[in-house]
Amino acid sequence: MTESKGALRKAALLDAAEEVLVTKGNANAAMRDFAAAAGVRIGHLQHYFPTRSDLIRAVLERALERSLRRLEETAGFDLGSDASGTLSRDDSYRLLTALLLEHSELADVRMHVEIWALAASDDQAAGALRSFYTQYAAHVQGVVRRGRPDLSEPTLRGVAAAIVSLFEGAAVTRSDIAGLRTEQGDHAIIRTAQWLIHGQEAAQ
Repeated sequence: MTESKGALRKAALLDAAEEVLVTKGNANAAMRDFAAAAGVRIGHLQHYFPTRSDLIRAVLERALERSLRRLEETAGFDLGSDASGTLSRDDSYRLLTALLLEHSELADVRMHVEIWALAASDDQAAGALRSFYTQYAAHVQGVVRRGRPDLSEPTLRGVAAAIVSLFEGAAVTRSDIAGLRTEQGDHAIIRTAQWLIHGQEAAQ
């Protein structure tokens, strides 16, 4: 189905916003900078995103959708929180490897660092970030449920939160910013996440 003109315009605005966050940084970026990068007037930008927080929320939502779409293509199943079925160790290894690659793009890391910086002083941006991680963790919880269907919902949420924390921390430390990426380290991250998903079975 062909996207509407409105959807295409919003996508172009979000593309420009991501570029500004990566190259200029949030602290130095105003709505006029986002508009200029997209080649439009501020009024046009504000027609779709009235405030900078609205724009940041949309950037995060699209980033999550993009990541989940790629991961679902790799996994071959829906990553929704109500997902059912089983998850083999081979399946989880393939999925976790893809997830780690999702956290290897320096541009994405820089964008999230800038959004985190904004969230520290902007309640609306902080709310957008919380919404992003809530949805992210819910999808990971669905994956964990496939690997350990015997776990209670509170435990599933805890395991999902641990995996999200592991990979989000790795995104920073493995990036060119920190420079701690190694093949052995990547293997350890994946094996740790597999242990969280499969329990003792993953250590066998």
